[in-house]
Amino acid sequence: MKKIAFIFMALISGSAFAQSATANANADIVSPISISKTGDLNFGKVSNNAAGTVVIANDGSASGLTQIGSTTPTAASFEVTAASGFAYTVTTPTSVTLSNGTDNITVDTFTDDAGANPSGTGSAQTVNVGATLNVASGQATGNYTGTFDVSVAYE
Repeated sequence: MKKIAFIFMALISGSAFAQSATANANADIVSPISISKTGDLNFGKVSNNAAGTVVIANDGSASGLTQIGSTTPTAASFEVTAASGFAYTVTTPTSVTLSNGTDNITVDTFTDDAGANPSGTGSAQTVNVGATLNVASGQATGNYTGTFDVSVAYE
């Protein structure tokens, strides 16, 4: 009889102390962030008679070595679409190399005008990117070309 009472008490006491609680679950699904190029970075035309730089600011203005000809320097332009109220980061390269056959020239000091803490609006936002072209004295003449990547990501 003692064994039955003990088993009965063990069954009662185990379930008598069981508790449960309910939690809510939720999820916010946001649109993916996207970026597309709307304009290229163009350093214009400069003479190779002296070493120096051409700096293209985010607004497309140029400073540094004298521009010649009628080509207008421009900053690169991108459209970024991010969900409204969600912060994102813009990442530009450290440096890239432009080539003309076997001749190269370095572009560095990339800057963007997205600001320190850009936040999506749900609509396309323009982000402009400038950089610095480093021209060597006697740089070989020609049309130097290359590409660079700009990426965006939610924080």
